[in-house]
Amino acid sequence: MPSGRGLRNPLGIAHMAVRLESALREQGLTVKASSDMHDFAATKLRARNLPLGPMHDPEVCDFSAERAFWMALENTEGACVGLQAFRCDYIDLSLAEWCANYMIGVYMRRGELMVPAHSKPPPGSVAERLKGKLVYHGELWVDPHLKAAAAVDIFTKLGSYIALMKWAPDAIWALTKQRLATRGMMGRFNFSTVERGFLRWAVASDGIDPVEYLAVAERQFLEQAVEEDLTSGPYAEMAEDPAVYDATPVRGSYPHSIYSVK
Repeated sequence: MPSGRGLRNPLGIAHMAVRLESALREQGLTVKASSDMHDFAATKLRARNLPLGPMHDPEVCDFSAERAFWMALENTEGACVGLQAFRCDYIDLSLAEWCANYMIGVYMRRGELMVPAHSKPPPGSVAERLKGKLVYHGELWVDPHLKAAAAVDIFTKLGSYIALMKWAPDAIWALTKQRLATRGMMGRFNFSTVERGFLRWAVASDGIDPVEYLAVAERQFLEQAVEEDLTSGPYAEMAEDPAVYDATPVRGSYPHSIYSVK
């Protein structure tokens, strides 16, 4: 894992972040970002009348030293129509060994019970090689009435590029349900690998599927994606082609995962 290695083209990442933010602005959307996770909790409660999932809850997690940030989309009326959050952890084991144990603990701090059916994912999981500086992406939600079909793709990619600039992580990872994982949506959200059965729960908190999929974007992929985007600049063309966005838009909130409509 390339922990500690500098970014190959930080200026290119910054250029792409500006392009993506401009593409959202052209659709009448304003992007806001902050590392104040208590403000995030209040914003989600106002926008959705729901609490944060444990993985981004500042009451049970330590987010000192800029270990997390969140983003919001606002429409022309100033209403919040999109949310997402990122947190950075240094994992000296592997994600396969760390994840289930950490999830159990963070849910327990909220008085919620999570019992894994297996202590680790099946052998051969990509998570076995993931360690070092890893960024978790969650709390993704976009209002179902949002007319800008391309917005969720641009919003998620913008978030991943900001996380790449901010932390230069070894990988970004997320958890998702079958519906999103099997419809090609995670590729649209800038992930290169999707793996079934990463987490399997015998007992799970409300809203958590018994089988969760892992989505991963490793550093090499993210940096290559930046170079490809700088070369091709696909956003104007994609925004003009409704066929590119014929999949079901994201319409929900999964407590600790990226999630689509139930």
